[in-house]
Amino acid sequence: MALSREEVAARYGAALFGYAQDNKVLDNVYDEMLELKKAVLANPQIISVLSDPILSSKDKKSVLTAVEKGFSEEVQGFLNLLLEYNRFTDLVDIIDQFVAFYDDEKKIASGTATTAVKLDNDQLQRLGDSFAKKYNLNAVRLENKVDPSILGGVVLQVKDRVIDGSVKTKLNKIRAQIIDNN
Repeated sequence: MALSREEVAARYGAALFGYAQDNKVLDNVYDEMLELKKAVLANPQIISVLSDPILSSKDKKSVLTAVEKGFSEEVQGFLNLLLEYNRFTDLVDIIDQFVAFYDDEKKIASGTATTAVKLDNDQLQRLGDSFAKKYNLNAVRLENKVDPSILGGVVLQVKDRVIDGSVKTKLNKIRAQIIDNN
């Protein structure tokens, strides 16, 4: 029975995570995986070429050699493993899974801060730091989403937690209280 993309990503992501951790190069491999993901998303034809069934293994290997220049021995070995097992179509999902394992290990979370107006980087950083401190995390990476309909305040969503401090929600609560008291 064939594995789903999620299963492939989970297995390979876990394998890379364990290998990097065992070799004490976890932070370096993490940084390289983020760079690789950026490069692949900017140039998706890399995946197409490395997963093309018509291209010979020798040609794919020469393309991969050009791609992996500058990466650590661990990342190069991993990329060669993906090539050998024809898993390059799953590369971005594997990187995402690896990053999820890394974030769990390092107690880092990602989330969204929805506001009526755009926040600057300092405001996002302070908001993330505050959330991290409250929930015993080392860091929180926040992306800002602007939604004028919330009127003001912030709706913070990190993993499965939502903190709604929007003016819209506060007004709706006041409205509900007024209606319930009549």
